[in-house]
Amino acid sequence: MRYGKWVAVLAFVLIPSCAFAKSKSKFKFSTKSSAQKEAAKAEAAAVEETKVEAAAAVESGVADIPTAGAAEDGEVIEVGIQLPPADVEAGLAGEAPELEASPVVNLDWDGQVVEVSAGELPERKILEIWGADHPSAVKYRERYVNGQNKKWLVESLERSVPYRPYIVQKLKEYNLPLLLQYLPIVESYYNPYAVSYAGATGIWQFMTNSMGSRLTKNTWYDDRRDPWKSTDAAVAKLAENYSYFGDWAIAIAAYNCGVGAMNKVVKKNKDKDFWYLAEKKLLPSQSVEYVPKLLAIADLIENAEYYGVTDIAEAAAIADLDSVDEYDFLTTSKMYSLEQIASVTGLDGSLVRRLNPSLLRSCTPAREKFSVRLPAGTLTEELTEEAVNTALAALGTPADAIVYTVKEGDTLWGISRRYSLSVKDLCDANDILEKSILSIRQKLIIPIFD
Repeated sequence: MRYGKWVAVLAFVLIPSCAFAKSKSKFKFSTKSSAQKEAAKAEAAAVEETKVEAAAAVESGVADIPTAGAAEDGEVIEVGIQLPPADVEAGLAGEAPELEASPVVNLDWDGQVVEVSAGELPERKILEIWGADHPSAVKYRERYVNGQNKKWLVESLERSVPYRPYIVQKLKEYNLPLLLQYLPIVESYYNPYAVSYAGATGIWQFMTNSMGSRLTKNTWYDDRRDPWKSTDAAVAKLAENYSYFGDWAIAIAAYNCGVGAMNKVVKKNKDKDFWYLAEKKLLPSQSVEYVPKLLAIADLIENAEYYGVTDIAEAAAIADLDSVDEYDFLTTSKMYSLEQIASVTGLDGSLVRRLNPSLLRSCTPAREKFSVRLPAGTLTEELTEEAVNTALAALGTPADAIVYTVKEGDTLWGISRRYSLSVKDLCDANDILEKSILSIRQKLIIPIFD
């Protein structure tokens, strides 16, 4: 290829100086052999030829100037970039040329140049939390660009559509990094019904001992499965973690392993960041992978066009993050099935279920007020909340209910006979099949009709 000013100068300066450094002679006159002298002349001629070619390239209109970077072993990496004559002239004059198309430079973790490219690539966004190019994050990024993992990522983004606009809104309210909207992908793939082997539940995977006063779980409902209520709790928790630790990577890892566990490690390793704690295996293995996995997923989604994963870009764009859905809320204080509510309001039963995933029995609690989430516009001047409750009461819904604990020898038929119910009524109230096998200490809702 044709060489420009930069490589010509390197060749002109470095090659003679290297030859002199290798000579051990104390004399001022040359100790080179005839062959060495001929080689030196050839090198000098090559340098002059390069200068002539560069000048000719300027006159012709376009020159191909290599961009050089040091690889790990010090070898020069060359990648041709097309420059206009003005920039070439500036380079020959010793000035830094301005590129029309900025080259994309990829660095390894030690800061060494490993790849340089140029062209019409989208600009890569920089994440709000540092570490997307750490080897442990790169490992996950490469894992999610292909195969089943990419399919899961696309499906997660599609599932997130009803919830992400609200999550982004809450993150903005607390002035938190917006990439935290992807944390439920790491936690649950945005599945409100997800339950881990340890019992963590919902899109934010709260354990029962981490619900605090923000969430409630009882026989009737579990707020951890409510994407909106659990988002309020999760965002507040993340804000508290950051306020306490002052480091986002550590705050996020603490969300996974617990503030208490993280605090013990941090106190023993003062002034150390997350990456040090992870490298030294001072954190639980799940927490070590937790942060780089989040950063990899966030980087891949935010820079989907840069990485050429159009299906991820399309899935991420489905949610309108500037438009948060609004809802109507129906307050009940008796036991109504979601199917009955759907029937009275004229809604599809599956939609009502999808908007109220916290309900464990597919019915509202007896003797307790509960707000049923409905699409905006469901309640009107004609179909008021009072009118809906009146219509529900007329359907012969149970006036009350009790919680029954299954004992050894119990059957659905025997329990239904004891409380003057049909097996169907009992199964409907508990969202189970008539052929279901009961477990000892299982809790059942027993509707009581007037």
